[in-house]
Formats: sequence, C-alpha cells, structure tokens
Amino acid sequence: MVRRWSRRMQRMHNCDFQQVLQEMFAERWLSPKTQSSYTGPVSLFRRYVGQHVLPSEVSRRDVLNWRLAIVKSSSNPSGIAESSWNNYARHLKSLYRFGISHDLIQLQTSPFENMFLREKKRGRKTLRDMDIVFAREALELCRRYEVVKGEPAPMHPAWFWQVVVETFYHTGIRLNQLLSITPSDIHLKRRRLIASAEGAKNNYEAVLPITDALSPYLVTLMTSAQAAGCKRYDQLFNVNLFSVRTRRETMDVWQVERFFNQLSRYCGSRVTPHRFRHSLATDLMRSKGRDLYLTQQVCGHTDIRSTIEYIRPDLDTLRDYLEQRHSHKEQSLKDAVPGWNNQYLSSS
Repeated sequence: MVRRWSRRMQRMHNCDFQQVLQEMFAERWLSPKTQSSYTGPVSLFRRYVGQHVLPSEVSRRDVLNWRLAIVKSSSNPSGIAESSWNNYARHLKSLYRFGISHDLIQLQTSPFENMFLREKKRGRKTLRDMDIVFAREALELCRRYEVVKGEPAPMHPAWFWQVVVETFYHTGIRLNQLLSITPSDIHLKRRRLIASAEGAKNNYEAVLPITDALSPYLVTLMTSAQAAGCKRYDQLFNVNLFSVRTRRETMDVWQVERFFNQLSRYCGSRVTPHRFRHSLATDLMRSKGRDLYLTQQVCGHTDIRSTIEYIRPDLDTLRDYLEQRHSHKEQSLKDAVPGWNNQYLSSS
C-alpha cells in the first residue's frame, strides 16, 4: 500500500506540460479562447527546450536563454516585442504556480518568476478620419457593383460587411463579442444591444445603446438573417448565411480578419476591429463633454485605469497650450526689465 502511494506521488510530481495544462483547464473551467492563450506559449517553449523535457526539469537558465533567443534586440532584430514576451511569461508563470501548488511539478519556485521585461509605452493605435472615409467608400463601391452586375464583389457580400464595420464604429465592441451576438441580443424597439459575457475579455455582459446612425444597418441585418433561416439563438453576424463563396456553419475570427486585411489594402492603411474600439474611446475622451464613467460603461472596462489611458490630448491642443505659455512667458520677460529688449536690438 505504501509503495503504491509512493509511486502515485512520484507520477504526480513528474507530470508533463500537457498533463498540467489539462488539470488546470479542468479545475479552473477555462473558456476555449483562454485555453488557447496558454497552449500557444507552452507549445513555443517546448519547441525550444525539447518536447521530452518535463516542467520540473526546466531551470531558470533555460528561461533566460529562451528569452534571449526570441526577444527583439540589436543582435536579434527580427525577434518579438517585450509585450509579447511578457504575455508568454505571464501564462507560463501562472501554469507553473498552479502545478507547484497542486503537487504536479516538483519545484519550490517557478523559473518564470521575475522574468518580465519593461515594455515600451506607445500610444494606442487608432484610425484616422480618412481611414473611415476610405473604408466606407470602398464598401459602397462594392455594394453598388453587386447590385448592378449581380455578381460577387471582391469584398462580398458588401452590404453585410458594411453592417459589420458600422457596428464596430458605433459600439466599439470586441471582435469575439460581435461573433457571440444572436438575434435575441438585438432589441430594435428598445434600441439596445447586448454584448454577451461569452465574448468579453472580462466575462462581463454589456448593454449598449443602438444609435440612430447604426439602427438602419441592424434592421437590414435582422431582416436578412430571418429570411435566411437564422433562429433566435443562432449566430447573427454570420457571413456564411449570405455569401455564395463560403458554406461554413458559423463565422469565425479568421473570416473577419481576412475581410479586414482586404479592406486595409483598399484603404492604404491598417484597419482592424480593435482600432475601431481604440478610436471610439479616444474620441469620447477628447470630446468637450467627456465623461469618464460613461466612457467606461461604453467600453466595458471593469478597471477605471483602463479608461484613463485614453485621456490624451491631440497635437493641436498641446501646440495651443505651449503657444499660450510662450506668449505669456515672453511678455513677462519683457516686463521684467523694461527697455532691455529695445537696447539689445539696437546694440546688435
């Protein structure tokens, strides 16, 4: 009996990465998207240290060498950014902590402790006004082409992608939230839209207003989806219901990203769902009647600090602010020594 228990404990202390992952997924009941955020970094790390290496055999030096091999530097210009490394290290650190605390990894501390790098703080990537104008023009041209010619345009069906773009523009919801919307989440009479918790980053459901400008697009989508046989709890934003090119059951992230890659080529600059989100938050926080709490509700931020990051004045505001300081300072310098400026000019 003692030997059997000893062998079991030995096996528990020598779990491989996949076993630790499965134990953590089962206990924490993680969503498929969250699971993939762990499996990706683990797969990359195992590819570096070797598929046969167990978590308990990984040393701190192994992690340091991996970081040196993949992070962008003067000796590795094609490496990943510090933010990407921190994402890898964060997930692997969490995995190790779970494994150690549950006696699945025979270590005292995680080799990923204190392995984060200082990230370069860059501004949020937003869309220019011309990007939005070009996107709308390109989609409208495709829509007219399909009406006149009766055949698919390069971005097909154009009317559907118009609805997608306008929904991102007016609501700022995340891509996964858009993919989770069903007809039951749209209330046209009450003019509200429910962004479900399933697609939210923080697992919180958000109720958003439907603006006057967005309403006609959603009416068109709801009417077309009903005619195509979309049920109350089916995926609403599903290009496969209306496209003659695709026959999948549901629309996935890949299909949306493929469309936005096409749209970006027509616009001449990068257009993504998340840039619509950043643009909306930035515009709201730059407006004269900006309200921090209301912007937080629109964006669905649980932490107000996430909303505060969007409080950034534009260059014109900063320029006016500096010009104001300059004019006041120059006047005070002239007033400090009356007649000095004129004497200086005459002597030179």
